[in-house]
Amino acid sequence: MANKYHIRYNTKHGDSNLRWRVFENGNEYLVSGLNITVPVIDQMTIENGVEKWNISCVGVMNIVDGVAHIHD
Repeated sequence: MANKYHIRYNTKHGDSNLRWRVFENGNEYLVSGLNITVPVIDQMTIENGVEKWNISCVGVMNIVDGVAHIHD
C-alpha cells in the first residue's frame, strides 16, 4: 500500500546526523539520508500555523541504517 510523504530539512538537528524530517501519513521520522526512486513534487503544508515547503511523494518507505528508502 502506498503512503504519502512530506520531506523537509531538519534545521534543529544540531550535532546529530538526523538531517531529514520524513512525515509518513502524519507520523514523523528523523533520518540521516534519503534515497527516493519515485517522482517528487514540491508542496506546502501548515505546521503550527506556519507555511512549510516540502518535497512530497507517494510510495513505500523502508529505513535502513538511518537512511529512508522511498520506492514504489
